[in-house]
Amino acid sequence: MNHLHSIIVLMLGIFFSTNGSAQTLRLSGNLINQDSIPVEFATIQLLRSDSTVQSRALTDSLGRFQLEVEAGTYLLCVQLLGEELYEQQLLLTRTMDLGSVIVNESSELEGLVVTAGKKIIERKADRLVYNVENSTAASGGNALDVLKSTPLVRVQNDVVSIVGKGEVLVMIDNRLQRMSSDELAVLLQSIPSENIRSIEVITTPPAGYDAEGNGGLINIRLKTAKENAWNATIGATYRQKTYAGGTVMGTFHYNHKKWAVNVALNGGKQDYLTTSESRILYPNEHWRSEVKDRSETRGFSVGGGVDYKANEKWTTGFKYMGNYTGETSVNQPFTSRINLLSGSANGFIRSDVKASNRPEMYSVNWFNAITPDSTGTRITTDVDYFSYHKRDERFFEGNELDVHQHVFPSTYFSSNTTNRNRIDNISGKMDVEKPMKWASLSVGAKFSYTQTNNNLTVTDYETGTPILNTDQSNVFRYREYNEAIHASLNKKIGERWEAQTGLRAEATQTEGYSRNLDQTNRNNYIKLFPTAYLTYTPNDNHSLSLNYSRRIRRPGFDYLNPFIIRTSPYYYSEGNPFLQPSMIDNVEFSYTYRQKWVSSVYYSQVSDFSQQLSILDAQTNVTRSTPLNYANTYQVGISMYYNLSKWSWWNSFSGFNVNYQNVRSRTAAIASIDGYNAYLYSNNDFTLNTSKTLFVSVNYGLQLPGRYQIFYISTMHQLDVSVKYLLLNKKLAVTLTVQDVVNGQRPLISYSSNGVETNFRSYDDTRGFRISLSYQFGNNKLKTTEKSFGNEEERERAE
Repeated sequence: MNHLHSIIVLMLGIFFSTNGSAQTLRLSGNLINQDSIPVEFATIQLLRSDSTVQSRALTDSLGRFQLEVEAGTYLLCVQLLGEELYEQQLLLTRTMDLGSVIVNESSELEGLVVTAGKKIIERKADRLVYNVENSTAASGGNALDVLKSTPLVRVQNDVVSIVGKGEVLVMIDNRLQRMSSDELAVLLQSIPSENIRSIEVITTPPAGYDAEGNGGLINIRLKTAKENAWNATIGATYRQKTYAGGTVMGTFHYNHKKWAVNVALNGGKQDYLTTSESRILYPNEHWRSEVKDRSETRGFSVGGGVDYKANEKWTTGFKYMGNYTGETSVNQPFTSRINLLSGSANGFIRSDVKASNRPEMYSVNWFNAITPDSTGTRITTDVDYFSYHKRDERFFEGNELDVHQHVFPSTYFSSNTTNRNRIDNISGKMDVEKPMKWASLSVGAKFSYTQTNNNLTVTDYETGTPILNTDQSNVFRYREYNEAIHASLNKKIGERWEAQTGLRAEATQTEGYSRNLDQTNRNNYIKLFPTAYLTYTPNDNHSLSLNYSRRIRRPGFDYLNPFIIRTSPYYYSEGNPFLQPSMIDNVEFSYTYRQKWVSSVYYSQVSDFSQQLSILDAQTNVTRSTPLNYANTYQVGISMYYNLSKWSWWNSFSGFNVNYQNVRSRTAAIASIDGYNAYLYSNNDFTLNTSKTLFVSVNYGLQLPGRYQIFYISTMHQLDVSVKYLLLNKKLAVTLTVQDVVNGQRPLISYSSNGVETNFRSYDDTRGFRISLSYQFGNNKLKTTEKSFGNEEERERAE
């Protein structure tokens, strides 16, 4: 903690130091929309009387801008997405700060109404923004469906990743959802797409974000109400895969005077039929397993929030998100043991499995946003509480069979496993953003505490009488503390260069206790996470950037749990309390042409790479599944994409990614390996009539055969088509979506463990269609009293 104390003292010294003097006049401000959300990449210009541009700047990720000019009379122009939003004559005789400048989606300028419509895709310095509310493919689905249609994002077996970056973590309104991929999928499926405003694919997160995550973050931003308006949406979706299912949803948004209220409800049911086939090529015989699993999922979610604007300088509010789900499944694994010489079966293994899982999760947030002065200083605080608890149960029984599928005596196996799991997390953070004359400074601190409790009970039924298995039953408690501080500086160097550097320090202390083993494992470490960005913009059409970031991937809570769970005499899984975090270094060089064409070359290196591995034993034919820090890895890749928006009726986002991966294994069970992989994609939205009531979306992705980490993956492709029609003055939307049209989500995945080759092919019931109806209504003209700007006097003096 002494290291953190020294860094805090240093940051405070920087923050309260003298701002310095300027040699030229500076005009600065902060551009925000009606929801107090910063407006990024708006163009701010100062023009001479002959219309020549004297100074130009783009607003940054916080909506801030700063221009440097000599004293004189200028025309201040603000443009957003090619639309002129503001013009004002200014007489500059001194350095000025305009404070917060509010841009409404519909702004009246001298009798002319200018509508600033958002593009479907926006490219920004450190991220790509997918404006979901303008997309057709996302209609009638949930957050997981939206991510499947988001450029640069891949969703395979419900695991979310960024193309070329690997698996990433997901945030909802800037709040990290740290849970397993299965639990995250359940949460994402509970969020209706109609409640999502945008998806941010953050490839190089700045120091203000948590350092957690392999190669970036995905931030899901939920909708809020427009100022002085209320609106609501109700809808229903019928979904047909192998079996039928459906959902109903409703959202409500209210924003008037000092109050803003948001509520979203979603509930539904869906059955799935998933199939898988695997082969293990042992030296003496080959094992082939087939599984058909029918599962039923029921869920209900509720989310909402209340914001209160106490005055012009302080806004406070609360947010709640809850998800309650129940899932049951039934399957009958069947394994054939094939003789290599005769090609016939030596025997079989047959099982019956019944499982249930009832997770519940909810989170509460209290936030404050304070603007203490007119210089652009902004202070935000967040206090979050998250709770997740579930009870999952799994019963299995089976026998080994001879070549005639008769039961071998004394081979009956049966067990029931019940696990009660609870995770509680509380965190608090404060961030301060302060524009200064020579640079923009951002500092902050965060504290987080997590506690998990697991109670595993294993009961054996092999004798016909239930017997508690004391060797496998266990209680595991885990606690994790995390303290973080960060600081970053953003500086414009002349008209063409911009630099940003940041440093984040995180201290982590963990303690895990297994009652069965009577073993306590502790870990204590401090890590530094630098970030750096350098951008050169020779003109409006070209931009070059070089970014560096260091990140961490901490082990999942389930991975640290030493529980041993058996599902047959030949397969068991166990956690690893000795897992260490993985460290990731990322470097990326990008070229952007007219905000349309982006080309990137990147390098990523991972130390102490960890992964869930299946370790096969050729002598006993037993598979052990466990997470290990087993390798150091690196990858080099190139990524290109192009956003075609030349015509108003067609918006296309297409690209490809090719990379080379190298895995240097440190364990004898897994061999070092390398290879290439490539992914191509094209997302297209079409407007089919001039009244803009009929839309079509066609999204296609192709994974070419290649190497990913230690796995070889065959060709995989996906085609989704959506049609959307608006009726009743565009208030009623009818959407038909066909997913996985070509039924191409069945890749063959193979790898080697202890010299034993294995491969598997699974199908997760991805092919199907959905029909959704949604109706919007509300009032966008609530009466209100006009308020003047807090810096009205300064504005008048500038005219």
